[in-house]
Amino acid sequence: MKIRLRLLSVVLLVAAACITQPANANSVRSNIEAANAQFSGAAAKGDGAGLAALYATDGQVLPAGSDPIKGLEAIQKFWQGALDSGIAGIGLTTIEIYGHGPTATEVGQYELRDKNGKVLDHGKYVVVWKHEGGKWKLLRDMFSTNVPPAKQ
Repeated sequence: MKIRLRLLSVVLLVAAACITQPANANSVRSNIEAANAQFSGAAAKGDGAGLAALYATDGQVLPAGSDPIKGLEAIQKFWQGALDSGIAGIGLTTIEIYGHGPTATEVGQYELRDKNGKVLDHGKYVVVWKHEGGKWKLLRDMFSTNVPPAKQ
């Protein structure tokens, strides 16, 4: 009887793990890269609301030199301000994906361009993704430039 209970416990733990893991590593990477393509597409349209819609309901943007931007309304305002300042394109390149289950961490590189394609900035980012509502959403989004500060 004890062996059956242990076996049943193991089976239930394995089943629970399978339920909480939305996909394998290759699927997670391809889904995150697809979400990044949506992000770039929304930026190209100047659509701050479209960018904010890609974040989890408890998402945050963590830009350098700023307090965290919390909540979808504030995230929309942040991105719309960036787009209105002249950013017309955001290129994202995934370098690494870590994690499993309902969260994953992405390390990547970004490039910001103006409407003429001129590079305005480039740098690196780390995003913690959350599987929410059947989709991968940005939970924490932190980035910083690779451009050295101007010498004074």
